[in-house]
Amino acid sequence: MRILIAGTHRCGSTWVANVLGQSPGVHNVYEPDSPYTDILGTVVRNRLGEYPALAPGEASPWYSMVWDLAFVGGWPWSRSQSARRLGRGLSRSPAAFRDHGVATLARTISATFPQRQPHVIVKSANCGFSLEWIARRYSPSVVVQRRNPLNVISSWMALDIEPDPLDNPAVRRLWLSPLGLTRPANGMSRVAQVAWTVGVLTVALKETADRHPDWIVVSHDDLSRDPYEGFTSLFAQIGLPWTPRVKAYLEAADDPSFVVTGANPRSHPNEQTAAADGTSRRIQQATQYQRRLTPAQVAEARSVLDSLPLGTWGVPEAPV
Repeated sequence: MRILIAGTHRCGSTWVANVLGQSPGVHNVYEPDSPYTDILGTVVRNRLGEYPALAPGEASPWYSMVWDLAFVGGWPWSRSQSARRLGRGLSRSPAAFRDHGVATLARTISATFPQRQPHVIVKSANCGFSLEWIARRYSPSVVVQRRNPLNVISSWMALDIEPDPLDNPAVRRLWLSPLGLTRPANGMSRVAQVAWTVGVLTVALKETADRHPDWIVVSHDDLSRDPYEGFTSLFAQIGLPWTPRVKAYLEAADDPSFVVTGANPRSHPNEQTAAADGTSRRIQQATQYQRRLTPAQVAEARSVLDSLPLGTWGVPEAPV
């Protein structure tokens, strides 16, 4: 089984991937198309931009090399420190040499190594504009994760994640122009820039998921309120077995001192710390933006989000 978990950065999809990863025979691959986690992401960003935009069936040897490798389990030495050092060195080498060398290596491994576990879960926060391209080529079970965008924005602000202006010609052609979206004028504040990037990425996820009712959509907010019910339903929908190990991990992850593993390096230790009163980590998530953004920043972010066709994926009418 191939499973794709797609969302935005900081939507909680690492938690979901980790819980699913406790099921027998599952191998997780994290962010194979991100320049912050994989040398292939550096190549993709150089060739296709931070957030690649591809129409279903469009030829793209650069993007296919990423997903061919991801769906057989990723780099076989992904946990090797020496390999990571080599990858960091390659990322600084001349682009033409690096791109073709890395692509050749990735394609060779994809063709040589069989899928190393019965089930491969690939988690990506950069594929929102190309979901249908991936789905047509690899036929994975698709899980799209959403979250109150104000909480996503507040996390981007806290971690200083750089907002992408989304001015890639392919993004404009396939997404902005068809949806009638126009980026606000220059001179926006940082919170408005982040809101624009998060909002448009969320729109792309929503629009694509709406066209595919067979895909699974999960809400981080709903999972946080009732993780046991939410995850047992998700496991059943995907077809993965629920085991005592899954339940034990889910209970452990609710501890205020629990640290998420496999997280995007755009996080930092403070992101995982508990509230001073020892409140459950998941309970903290629903009101996270209220502690991180000022009322003026919330209002500014909402003004950007309200201009986008987010529907029920936007800010809840009465946030908890």
